[in-house]
Amino acid sequence: MVAASPARNGSAETRVIAIVGAGFSGTAVAIHLLRAARAPLRILLIDPREELGAGVAYATRDYPYPLNVAAAQMSLDPAKPQDFLDYARGTGIHAAPGDYLPRQVYGDYLRARLAEAMAAAAARVTCVHLRASAVQLRNAPGGFDLWLDDGSALSPDQVVLALGNPPPATPRELAGLAVTDRYLRDPWSLGSLAHQDVASVLLVGSGLTMIDAALRLAAIRPRLRHIYVLSRHGWLPQPQATQPLAAINPDVRAALDPARGSTRALVRAFRTQTRAVAAAGGDWREVLALARAQIPGVWNALDARQRARFLRHVRSLWDVHRHRVPAGPLAAVQTLARLGVLEVHAGRLEEANLRDDAVEILWRPRGAPRSRAWLVDRVINCTGPDSCAERSADPLVQSLLANGLIRCDPRSLGIDIASDGRVIGRDGNPVDSLYYLGPWLRARDWEATALPELRAHAAALAARILSGEAARQRQITG
Repeated sequence: MVAASPARNGSAETRVIAIVGAGFSGTAVAIHLLRAARAPLRILLIDPREELGAGVAYATRDYPYPLNVAAAQMSLDPAKPQDFLDYARGTGIHAAPGDYLPRQVYGDYLRARLAEAMAAAAARVTCVHLRASAVQLRNAPGGFDLWLDDGSALSPDQVVLALGNPPPATPRELAGLAVTDRYLRDPWSLGSLAHQDVASVLLVGSGLTMIDAALRLAAIRPRLRHIYVLSRHGWLPQPQATQPLAAINPDVRAALDPARGSTRALVRAFRTQTRAVAAAGGDWREVLALARAQIPGVWNALDARQRARFLRHVRSLWDVHRHRVPAGPLAAVQTLARLGVLEVHAGRLEEANLRDDAVEILWRPRGAPRSRAWLVDRVINCTGPDSCAERSADPLVQSLLANGLIRCDPRSLGIDIASDGRVIGRDGNPVDSLYYLGPWLRARDWEATALPELRAHAAALAARILSGEAARQRQITG
C-alpha cells in the first residue's frame, strides 16, 4: 500500500522531495536545498549505491582515474572557486590549482559538503539516503506515488530525476557477443581482466572513455600485445592546456550571433575565432570557454534540419575539442602508440564473430573499398553513454514513458525539458512538480553535461523549488 503524504492535505506539514539518483546532480540539488530551506522539508536521496555523490563518474575504484578538469575549476560553489582545492589540501593532498586529482577524491568532497549541509540545516529540514532503486512513478492527487525495488512505496510531493549517465548502447554489430564474456559493455569493469588470459583487445570508440580504458588495461595487463581502437573518424580528444597563455578575451557573442540558425556559419565562426586567438598568442580553448554561456541559445536557434546536420557532420569534431583530456593521460596513450601496443583507426565496424577462443572483427577503414580483420580476446565498449531514453533498460525510465510523464527528444539526445527544469510529458505540457537534472539536458541546451553547467542548474532548480514552497506557505498562512 502506498503511504499517504501528510503534505497532501494542504496544511503546513513537512513537504517531501524525492531526488532519484545521488551522483553529482542529485547530491548538488540536495546540498542547495539543505542550505537554503527554512520551512519543514524532508529530502529523500534515492540511490542503491552506498557512496553518495559518486555516481559512475566519481565512484571509488581500484584505479585512480584522474579528473579531466583541473582542481581549481571543480568547486561545487562558483562563489568559492577554491573550495574543492581547499578541501583536497585539507585532507593532506598537496594539490596545485592545475592538478588533475583522482575522481574518487571529488566524490569524497561531495559527501563532505553534503554532510556539512545536513549538519547545518534549519530545524525540521532533513535528508536521508534510501539505498534502493526507483522502479515506477505515477501521478497522484497532490504529488506522486513512487515505488522502489525493495518493495517500499513513497508519496513525495515533488520529484527530481537525477538519473545520471546511462550505460553505452551495444552496437548492433556486437549483438552476438553481448551474452558472452568476450564483450564488456561496462568499461569501468576492466579490473575483471587482471587475472584472465588477455593479449589483445578492441576498444570501440576513441573519446575520453577510451583513454581511461587504455591506461587501465596497460596497468593491469602490462604485457598486452595489441590495443586496437576503432571509431568513425579515429580522432583522439584534444589536450587540456599545459601552460597559461595570454588572455585575448575575444567577443565571442558578436562572432556567433550572425551565425545563428546555420550549422555551416557556426563552424566558420568558431574556426575564425580560434585561429585569430591562436595567432594573437592566446589559447584557442578560450573561445570554447567563453562560448559556453551562449551555446544553449545558439542550439535553440537551429531548426530540426540544422540540428540533424550538426549531429551528422560536426558532433565528433565538437566533442574532441570541447571534452578534452589532461596532457598526462594523453601522452601516456601516445606512448603506447609509439611502442606499437595501441593503434587508432578510423573506420566502421562490420561484424564480430566468435572463433574458438577469440573474436574475429571485420571492419572497413574509412574511405577504403575492402574490409580488414583482427583477432582479439575481448571487445570493450567505449562509445560513451547512450542518450536515447527509448532504449533505456531502467524500469523507472520505461515507467515514465509508459505513464506519459516524459517525452523523448526526437534526436535521441535525452528527453524534452522545459526552461524551468520540469519534464515535458507525452501531451507536450510540463509536468508540475516533476523535474530533471543531468546529462539529458543536452537535448534542450546541447552544452549541459559538464560541472559548470550542472552546478548552475542545480542551484537554480533548488531555488525554484524553494520559492514555490515559500509561496505555498504564504498562501496557507495568509
